[in-house]
Amino acid sequence: MRGWKPCRSIWRRRTISRSIAIAWSCTVPARTKQPVIPARSRRKPGPRVPDSESGWLRIEVDSAALAQNIRTLRRSVSADTAVMAVVKANAYGHGLLLAAEAFIEGGADWLGVHSVDELHALREGGIAAPVLVLGPATAAEVASAADLGAEFTVGSLAMLRDLAELGSPVAIHLKVETGVNRQGITEAELDSALAVIRAKNVLRLKGISSHFADIEDTTDHKFALAQMERFEGYRLRLAEAGYPGLFHHMSCSAATLLWDRTHRSVVRLGISAYGIWPSRETLVAVRQRGRQEVDLRTAMTWKVRIAQVREVPAGETVGYGRAWKAMTDSRIAVLPVGYSDGWPRALGGRCHVLVDGKRAPLVGRICMNLCMVDVTHIPAAEAGHDAVLLGRQGDEEITAEMLAGHLGTIAYEVVTLPGSTWQRIPLPRETED
Repeated sequence: MRGWKPCRSIWRRRTISRSIAIAWSCTVPARTKQPVIPARSRRKPGPRVPDSESGWLRIEVDSAALAQNIRTLRRSVSADTAVMAVVKANAYGHGLLLAAEAFIEGGADWLGVHSVDELHALREGGIAAPVLVLGPATAAEVASAADLGAEFTVGSLAMLRDLAELGSPVAIHLKVETGVNRQGITEAELDSALAVIRAKNVLRLKGISSHFADIEDTTDHKFALAQMERFEGYRLRLAEAGYPGLFHHMSCSAATLLWDRTHRSVVRLGISAYGIWPSRETLVAVRQRGRQEVDLRTAMTWKVRIAQVREVPAGETVGYGRAWKAMTDSRIAVLPVGYSDGWPRALGGRCHVLVDGKRAPLVGRICMNLCMVDVTHIPAAEAGHDAVLLGRQGDEEITAEMLAGHLGTIAYEVVTLPGSTWQRIPLPRETED
């Protein structure tokens, strides 16, 4: 199955420019003189500041690490199993095209996306690798991608019936329900699904898939084993119905690391491809089962340039609500990053950043676009220096797992927090002498 490749045609969509007209109205009270509003300046915009000089918020991405993670994880699967690198959610915050290119370089056979928009972005970026759309899609969206050589996951009868009305063939993977109860054709619906597929000549059943519910949340995998048995039951029913040899897959990062029997036709690698273990429980279970601990490399560093350093006398307070008070004369660095940039307000006063290779505590409340850090103990800190919010600087490191602990969440959410205000910058590759 690994050698099979779908069409790799590359689509170029037309960019549709849209203009938005904004109308302002002003009601002026009677006998009140209307103010004269000067005409807006029509100066032409100046030259764009180079990214290297304007990058207040930067995410440095180690594409070599991403490629190496795929090579490392591939060694955990058999030669007959394909590797799919999942690049949904802007490649888990790392940058869609940057990560996709690195994964392909590392040997990924497939890319997985959530939406048709992500599929279009890959093709427009010149990525020709096979792509499976993992999330729901409307018939109109699928029709817009007719020439992109992708395949689509169908997890409901409604979506299946909609796609059956299209005028051109669609390659589909039937997602079946084994215990997540989120997306998936149930056992009771399977015969109806097959009837829809057979009634229309446009649906090409290529694969069958499912998803584990709690494989990375526990070291007791009884439910995951039951899910595998249910999945095998679906596969056998489809084979008996005339669909043998389908591409079959349900292995996520945790399953790939834990059990060879989950690998099947393809493994879908998400968080592990970005150098992060799915959970502490997965690492413990790997050790308990005597499995090899793979060496994964994290690939992102969040950097923010210090905007200014302020001298704050003892007894003065910092920020909204006067939430932090300087007990001694202090030096406070102001960072131009806040909760609107994906730096959660809940972290205020609860964690550190790295400045000049040392830990510096956040003080006061995180604002919409700013936060403050105590650098009294770092005399060299000054405006223009980098503060690292996530990643390594010198001998210190702040991990996604650490931030997740402060927030009461998971590393998956942490890495996807930064939005479009952050530049994604690939680290330069080391050159051989």
